[in-house]
Amino acid sequence: MLESLFEPLPLHPSPSDYVNRLLRSNDVPLDSEAVVIRSIVSDGEDRIRALDAHVLHLQATLAQLSQRRDETVEHLRVHRAILSPVRRVPMELVCTIFEMASAQNRVKFGTPPWQLGFICRSWRQYALSCPLLWSSVTVPHCPGWYQSETQQLLSKLRTQLSRATNASLDIYWSWSCNNEPDSRLLDLIFPHSNRWRNVTFHVNCSNCRLDWLLPISGKLDQLETLEVENFGATIFPDVFTTARNLRRVVLTPSQSSSRSNRTAPIYLKSIPIPWGQITHYRGEFPGERQLEFLQAAPNLLNCALEISDHSYLISPANTTVILPHLRRLCLNATASRLNVVAPELEELCCVFHMMWMPHLITPFIRRASCTLTRLVLWECRLHTELTDILRDLPTLSYLLLANGTPIEKDGVAFFTSMAISGTDSDVCPHIVSMVYGYENWYPYTEDAFISMAKSRFRTQHSLRSRLFRLRVFRTGHLYRYEPPDLDTKHRIQMLQDEGLDAAFLDEQETTDHLSRKYI
Repeated sequence: MLESLFEPLPLHPSPSDYVNRLLRSNDVPLDSEAVVIRSIVSDGEDRIRALDAHVLHLQATLAQLSQRRDETVEHLRVHRAILSPVRRVPMELVCTIFEMASAQNRVKFGTPPWQLGFICRSWRQYALSCPLLWSSVTVPHCPGWYQSETQQLLSKLRTQLSRATNASLDIYWSWSCNNEPDSRLLDLIFPHSNRWRNVTFHVNCSNCRLDWLLPISGKLDQLETLEVENFGATIFPDVFTTARNLRRVVLTPSQSSSRSNRTAPIYLKSIPIPWGQITHYRGEFPGERQLEFLQAAPNLLNCALEISDHSYLISPANTTVILPHLRRLCLNATASRLNVVAPELEELCCVFHMMWMPHLITPFIRRASCTLTRLVLWECRLHTELTDILRDLPTLSYLLLANGTPIEKDGVAFFTSMAISGTDSDVCPHIVSMVYGYENWYPYTEDAFISMAKSRFRTQHSLRSRLFRLRVFRTGHLYRYEPPDLDTKHRIQMLQDEGLDAAFLDEQETTDHLSRKYI
C-alpha cells in the first residue's frame, strides 16, 4: 500500500485524447466523459487521504526523533561538563577572578557580589568561601528614616559580615543628617572596628558632630586609610589618633562644591589625625591649613595638594616646610607657591595652565632642591618656555604632557626642539617613556612629533638615550575620551612596526590617566 502511494497516477489510454482536450479548453464534457472524469477525481481524493495519513504518521515519528535527539544532546552536554577544564581550575583562582571582576563595585560602591550565589552551586560555594568578596561594607545614611527597610538592611549587613569572617573590612559611611545613627546599626558594625582597614566618610550635614564614633576609639589597630568627603563643617571626635597603622589620609570637600564657580566649598572643622605617621596625603584646603598639615607630617612619601584660596597667590606664606622623604608631589597653581623643600622628590605632577608654568614650576623646583625623574604636566600649552623648563631637568626619564591649547607654530617649535641629535644641547636626553595627550592635532605638529619620536627611538644619534615606550591619547570637550583619527593612528602604528613600543591608549586607559588629573 505504501509503495503504491509513490507510483504515478494511472492514465486511461482510451479517453486520454478527450481528457487532454477538456484540460486545454472550456468545453462541456459529454455524459460518458463526465463519468471518467469523476472516476479520476475519486481516485485522486483516495490517494490524498492516504498520503495525509502517512504525513501525520511521519510527523509524529519526526517529533519523537527530535525529542530523543534533544534528550541525547542534553545528556551529552551534562556529561561533557564533567570533563570541562573549568572543573579543574583551583578554587583559589576562581576566587581571584571573582575578586577582580567585582573589584570596581566593591571598592568604589561597597557593593557585595550577591549575584554570584545565583549562577550555580559551585560558584555559590566558592563565593561563600572567599571572605574578601564580602569585605566592603556600605553603611547607608539615616536608616531610621525608612523603618520598613531597616530590618532588611540589618539582615543583609549581618549576612555580609558573617561571610567576611575575619577578613579586613573596607567601611563606607554615607551620612546626610545630624541625627545619631540607629543603635542597632552601630551595634552591628562597631564590634568589627578592630578589622577596619579603609574607612570612607561621605558626610552631608551642616555643622554636625559625629560623637557617636567615640566607642571605636582605641579599637582601630588595622586602620590604614581614612577618606573624608565633606559636604559641611563636620566635627570628628578624637578616634583616629590612636590608629597606629594609619598611613593614608584623603580630605576633600564635596566635588560638586569644590568644582563650582558659584559655591565656595565648606571644609572640615575638626578631625584629629596622627600626622607624624602619615605617608600619603591628598587634600583641598586653604593655604594656611595645608601648611599646618604639612608641618605636622614630616614622613610624607606621596602628597597631592590643592589650595583653594587664590589670595595665596598674592602673598605666599614665608614658612618653609621640609619633607625629607617625599617622593611624589601633585600641585595646583596656588599650591606651587608653598615653600617646600623635598630633596628626594622624584615625581612632580602639575595641574595648571601654561600661563602659570614658567613663573611657578621653575621657582618651585629650585626651592624644593630636588632632582626629578618624572614630570606630569596637565593643561599644558606647548611653547618654547616649556622647552626652557625641560632643559633644566636633564635627569627626566618619564614625561607626560596633556596639551590643552594647541597652536600650530608653537607645537612645531616645541617638538622640533625636543628632537635629539647626540649633542650636549639635547633636551632631556634620558627620557625612556613618554605620554602625550591632545585635543586637536594639526598636520605640521604631528609631523614634528613623529620626527621627535624617531630621533629618540633610533640610537644612531646618541647612545645616552633610547625612547622605549610612547603612548598617545586624544581628549575631547571636558577631557573626555575621543578615538584617534585613522591617519594619526596609522602613523603611530608605523612607529610600532619599526620596533618602538608605541600605541594609542584605549578608552579605559585614557580614563585612568585622566582620573589622576584631579588632585
